[in-house]
Amino acid sequence: MKNILLAATVLVSSSSFLSAQGAATDENYFKTGNVTVTAEETVRDLTDKDIFPAPLGGGEKVAAAAIVNGGVQAWNVINSGAPDANLSSSYASAIPGFSFNWANFSGWKKKEVVYTYTITNLMQVDVIKVKYAVSFFYNGQNLAPAREATDPISSLAQRNQIKGHYITNFTVRPLTMNIKWGWKFSLNVRMSDPMNIGNADNPVAYLQSDLNYIVSTPFSTNGSMQTFGVDGLGNFKDLTSRDEKMTKSIPAIEPVDGSTVAFN
Repeated sequence: MKNILLAATVLVSSSSFLSAQGAATDENYFKTGNVTVTAEETVRDLTDKDIFPAPLGGGEKVAAAAIVNGGVQAWNVINSGAPDANLSSSYASAIPGFSFNWANFSGWKKKEVVYTYTITNLMQVDVIKVKYAVSFFYNGQNLAPAREATDPISSLAQRNQIKGHYITNFTVRPLTMNIKWGWKFSLNVRMSDPMNIGNADNPVAYLQSDLNYIVSTPFSTNGSMQTFGVDGLGNFKDLTSRDEKMTKSIPAIEPVDGSTVAFN
């Protein structure tokens, strides 16, 4: 019985492979007909409070240059249709330097936006359908009471309350992938340097990321990019989508009637 089942599985696999090869003989199989990107956003609180903690009084100011990326600058998410092996350690953060105590920070919330990227060829076949999640923790604040300045074993960062809203564990991870025979898909991330879009008294960390898609067939290789902006207050902006809408809203330029123009 096992041999019969194994033979049937081989026949089905071979049939699917030959069917895909047969479809690929049609010149429209490797031609893109439509590209769609859909998104679904969710927010999950990491505490039992669904509000931002009250602003802290006093505390240590954080200069714009003091906000650093506590993770990596660039990483691969998908390589030729397979998740990258280093994804578990690939993330970016916007934090107030490195000399502070993570245990003092609380109030974190998590925001996640799930994207579905689909390429449909001219045969109306979805040759690439990839679902991936862009997520980050935000709203982290130092809510621990400040230590006495006379404490000899605590550092300056531990004695003082570092104010502001920061970002940690910004990451992009694949959820599902369906890539047809003959097509290849890769996705990588590149981060900008963190910025402070607040002020020295109330810092708000900001990160911008570029997602680079690479789609290839035996006959062509094409790329595109998607840009996101996130901040420590939980704002998530799809900058590529925003720019496309702004471009479409620009009215057409009316031609100038040359007969009304006079030259001296």
